[in-house]
Amino acid sequence: MAELHDLLMDAKKKMYEKDQLERKREKRIAEAEALRLKEETLRHKLQEEEEDVEKLEKMSLMNLFVTVSGRKLERMEKEKREVVEARLKWREVKQAVKEIQREISGMEAAISALGNPEREYDRCYQEKKADLIKKGSQKGRKIIELGNQRSFLQAELVEIEEAVTAGKQAGSALDEAAASLSSAENWGVLDMVGGGFWTTAVKHSELDDADRYIRTAQQYLRTFANELDDLHDHYEVKLEVSSGWAAADYFFDSLVVDWFVQNKIQASQKEVEDLRSRTYAAVAELESLHQQYEQQEAELKREQDQVIGA
Repeated sequence: MAELHDLLMDAKKKMYEKDQLERKREKRIAEAEALRLKEETLRHKLQEEEEDVEKLEKMSLMNLFVTVSGRKLERMEKEKREVVEARLKWREVKQAVKEIQREISGMEAAISALGNPEREYDRCYQEKKADLIKKGSQKGRKIIELGNQRSFLQAELVEIEEAVTAGKQAGSALDEAAASLSSAENWGVLDMVGGGFWTTAVKHSELDDADRYIRTAQQYLRTFANELDDLHDHYEVKLEVSSGWAAADYFFDSLVVDWFVQNKIQASQKEVEDLRSRTYAAVAELESLHQQYEQQEAELKREQDQVIGA
């Protein structure tokens, strides 16, 4: 009887896990489709921007000089900047599609590995039901009820642990991004007062590092937000750091643009810090919820053991 009960609990837990994975997969499929449409739109936008630059570059030097005396050059720089921004946005969305597709593939493999727990549960349930009817035992029905509650909590604990892991990974990447942005701000101040080539190079290196950490954080935050959604909590974890601001400094290496980028660095620092605070606060709440569920599951187990031993 005890062995049959353990099989019943295990099958029920797998049923919960399979249901959660299938719901996650459907959400990711819808998300991937929406991002593919966005990617296509951004790809067309990038082509249009590149064509605008190409048209300007085809104009003869004399025509360029005579027509607008400087304004055309300003337009050229503006168009080039828009190409960079469009390319960055398109690249970001394209990468997001790949990440989600990898998630979907992983979920499908996990679903397949779970097999058919519904059939196993039904088999065990019917066998145990027949035994209980034969014995006329109310105690057995109570054991099944408690086992189902425990299986649900165990499956939820796995979900919470996955969310906590994703949250901590995002927080770590945001820690690194904040450190790089802080360093870039310090070097940027020196750059604006004439720090020279090496100062500019170091600043851009720090910005590149920050960009990399931010993109890593975006991936983890996307997973974190999805895990929270699966837990039916109402968190809004979004990363909206403007794309293109690091590249802009390469195109317009002037004091005005350096001030512009410096302001962008400061704004991004505040944004990243806000995200760090919200992410770690959400992780703390999840850890508290995990502790509550563990206590509930332990109490159900004690009650179940008492019923079995009675």
